[in-house]
Amino acid sequence: MSEGLRVGIVGSGRIARVHARAYRSVARGALVACADVQQSAADALARDFDLDVYADAKAMFAASEIDAVLIATPNGLHCEQTIAALESGKHVFCQKPIAMTMAEADRVVAAAKLHPKQILQYGFMVRFTPPMPALRMRVAAGEFGTPIVSRSAIFGWEPSAKWFYDPKQGGGVILDTMVHFADLLLWLFGPVEYVLADGGPYVLDGAKEYGSADNALVTVKHRSGVLSSLYVTWTAGHGNFTFEIYGSAGEASVDLIRSQASVAFIKPSREKSGGWEYPDLVWGYGYGGEQQHFIDRILGLPVDAKAAADVHDARAALELVLAAQKALDTREVVRC
Repeated sequence: MSEGLRVGIVGSGRIARVHARAYRSVARGALVACADVQQSAADALARDFDLDVYADAKAMFAASEIDAVLIATPNGLHCEQTIAALESGKHVFCQKPIAMTMAEADRVVAAAKLHPKQILQYGFMVRFTPPMPALRMRVAAGEFGTPIVSRSAIFGWEPSAKWFYDPKQGGGVILDTMVHFADLLLWLFGPVEYVLADGGPYVLDGAKEYGSADNALVTVKHRSGVLSSLYVTWTAGHGNFTFEIYGSAGEASVDLIRSQASVAFIKPSREKSGGWEYPDLVWGYGYGGEQQHFIDRILGLPVDAKAAADVHDARAALELVLAAQKALDTREVVRC
């Protein structure tokens, strides 16, 4: 077993593998175990990343050899599993969103208050993805003058399971995917005055079955006066995002679709489709950065207290996406 903090992951699906790869570059901590309701998924993750397998989340939470847990299960399970892990004495890193409803979010906030010595951090990896941390500092320093407008395009991968579409388990593209930029906009520009939204199930059968959107356009008016426009989709066929900010004294843009830090080309062969590759800043830095921050906070090492999303940040992001979903459902202005 590697030296340092021992982390177990609950859930063994697609995002669990992203975190498992990220932990290969994390210092002072290691992913050592996994659990999943689907035994075959847990066994496959354990085989690929040399992990121990626990029978279920409850067994992992009770294990004295596990210092912290990473919750990477369907969204509808986040509330109960976070509370159970805190009550078991574990430090917790939970994927977004905090919960599915504000009532659930408030239960998590109350549980966190009862366990102040345990770290509870949420998975908003865009905060750790270059150049977003530096951009935030420049906005705060007033380099662009007074912020006026921001524009975001958020490209999520097509869901790998039906629960993503289910309003009770995944919540659809706004709750599951736009929530990253709900947190980002609150981090950059502060509280929201009102929200407008439109969209629908344009392409994906799962979205049509559950009546949830796979594409949406959301407009956010911040109390500071900033107007933010967000396009979020599950049907582009690729992931990542673009972001623009326009202020009274300047502007900035981030394009992680076409402007990654490096580019590679692999000739097609019988074994591989080949083509151009763009090693990704989100996968390469964002996930690893947030996990390193989590480990260092547990160890009491000096970190930027505002870098990661805490339980209150996660609650605020949920409140914004629920307002956006209500605006989408009603086609009316929703005030926050």
